[in-house]
Amino acid sequence: MQKTLLVIVNDRLSHIIEKGELIDRYYNPGGLFKHVHILMTNDDKPDINALQRTVGDAELTLHNIPSGMRLLAKTLWRPFLLKNWADQGLELAKEIKPQLVRCYGNFLNGYLGARIREELKIPLFVSLHTQPDATRARSEVGFKTQVFYQLSKGVENYTLRYADKVSCVYGSIVDYALKRGVKDPVIAYNVINPGALSRKQSYSSKGLLQILYVGRLIPAKNPENIIRGMQGKDAQLTIVGSGSKESELKELASELNITDRVRFIPALPNDDLCRTMHEYDLFAGHSQYSELPKTVLEASLCGLPILVNSRKGKGVPEYKDGWALLVADSAKGYSSGIEYFSNEKNRKYFGTQAAEHANSHWAPEHAESVFTEIHRTLTK
Repeated sequence: MQKTLLVIVNDRLSHIIEKGELIDRYYNPGGLFKHVHILMTNDDKPDINALQRTVGDAELTLHNIPSGMRLLAKTLWRPFLLKNWADQGLELAKEIKPQLVRCYGNFLNGYLGARIREELKIPLFVSLHTQPDATRARSEVGFKTQVFYQLSKGVENYTLRYADKVSCVYGSIVDYALKRGVKDPVIAYNVINPGALSRKQSYSSKGLLQILYVGRLIPAKNPENIIRGMQGKDAQLTIVGSGSKESELKELASELNITDRVRFIPALPNDDLCRTMHEYDLFAGHSQYSELPKTVLEASLCGLPILVNSRKGKGVPEYKDGWALLVADSAKGYSSGIEYFSNEKNRKYFGTQAAEHANSHWAPEHAESVFTEIHRTLTK
């Protein structure tokens, strides 16, 4: 029998296509399924040909069950009020008869997957990509985001109650899953772009030390202290990303008279980013989130030495093994880190440590095999 998979996502996939962040077989690990149906809980109409690589050789079909503000006003995302909306998904599942329902996240898409599991007894696999409790606790989170996460509590719990298997893409999410009664959540890291990554071969540096920062320019990921740490250093910082702090950061670089050594790139396709990462001497990151940034996964796989801030409160679990250099989240902290990595031996040591740790924990082929095995087990 040719296996069929139903994938349910909240994402607007056309945005992911635009950002160049498509990963081969991301929605069909190991090419295990011959038919893949992707159901979006929105009205997005992405290019199906562009998405084909995410399911390998499988036949791909796209569906929409829009949600939006009208559904929010009618239901406040209360599970018992969402049943009529979810009936469309139940009818689709009855029609295509999938062997597995796969949800990326436990929001409205997860609720829909849970209803299918509840009514049709089709196995449900949910991967968790964020830590909602941590987001809810953040005072700096915008009003709309705060409302979203407050209203989503009910569907989060409903999803996890019916999931047959739950994975966490970062170690920090495990506590959240356990608090909601998930039995045996597993850590399964996201599959990182396997075709574009290049391993760094040399740690010598000619001219200015080339430093790379990649991330959204928002309060919790504000690289202000990295820029301040650049003062008096023979280094050039490339910042890839955009956000509410972008103008402020450009003004800061101007005030410090280092605009010639701080370059801003608003966006870069993921393929291009991964192909060129190894050309930099150092990856400098900043985040107050508990999750390990995807960009750090990519940089470590390339063998770049990693310089990041120590997080307030509970630290990022993945950093406990010492393969990244953690510094105080201050201009002085980053300044000392940049100075430390001006030494080639230090760059080589931490770059090698990062690559070895990455290869044993989130190498693309390893990550894909973990998801493939979960899918195979649930459909056997």
